[in-house]
Amino acid sequence: MIFFKRVLARINRVLNPPKNIEEEFHAKYYYSKVWSETYFLGKKVFKCPNDLWLYQEMLWELRPDVIIECGTFHGGSALYYAKLFDMMDLDGEIITIDVDPMPDMPVHRRITYLVGSSTSSEIVGKVKELIEDKKKIMVILDSDHSKEHVLKELELYHGFVTPGSYLVVEDSNINGHPVYSGFGQGPGPWEAMEAFLPGHPEFVPDKTKEKFLMSFNPNGYLKRIK
Repeated sequence: MIFFKRVLARINRVLNPPKNIEEEFHAKYYYSKVWSETYFLGKKVFKCPNDLWLYQEMLWELRPDVIIECGTFHGGSALYYAKLFDMMDLDGEIITIDVDPMPDMPVHRRITYLVGSSTSSEIVGKVKELIEDKKKIMVILDSDHSKEHVLKELELYHGFVTPGSYLVVEDSNINGHPVYSGFGQGPGPWEAMEAFLPGHPEFVPDKTKEKFLMSFNPNGYLKRIK
C-alpha cells in the first residue's frame, strides 16, 4: 500500500506540476512525508508543524472551553491541545471522535474519546450532551476527507461553533490544492467548503491563519463572524 501511494504521488507530480514556487515547495514537502513522522511527547501528530504552531496561537487567542475534534487516529493532536490547555492554565477540554482509533491512546483528564462515526446521530447526540454548558467552542474536522463526508460534518457541526471561534477544515490541500491533483484522489475538503460556504455567510475563510505561507488547510480556517 505504501509503495502504491508513492507511485501515485510521483505520477501526480509529473502530470500536475506546481504553478508557483510556494506550491512547488508545498508539494515537495508534502510528498516527502517527513511531516507524517512528527511527534508530540512520543505520539504521532499527522499535521504540518506550521499548522500545529498556529493552533497554539489560536488557543491562546480564543481560550475555548472545548475543542471538538473529528478524527483521533493516534491521539497525538488531542494530547497536544490538552497540554497546551495545561500550560495556559485554562479549563479547556477536548472531545475527539474516531470510528477506528488506535489502541495506544494517550490518557489525559481533559480528553474524552468517542468511538463511532462523526456523522452518526448517536455520536452527534453525545457531543451535544457534553457541550451543553460550554460557552466557547471550536471544531476541527480531520476524519474521512471525501467531499460527501466533510460536507455532512460541516452541516452537522457548524452550529456548535460559537461566534468569534473557528470551524477548521483540515487537509483542504488535496485534490490539487496543490497536492494529489486529479489522480487517485477526487473531490475532498476544499470542494466540500465550496458547497457549504455560499449557504453559510456566518463563516468566512480567515487567510491570516495562513501567515506561514504553507498550510495543509488552505481556506480551511473558517471563522464564525456572527
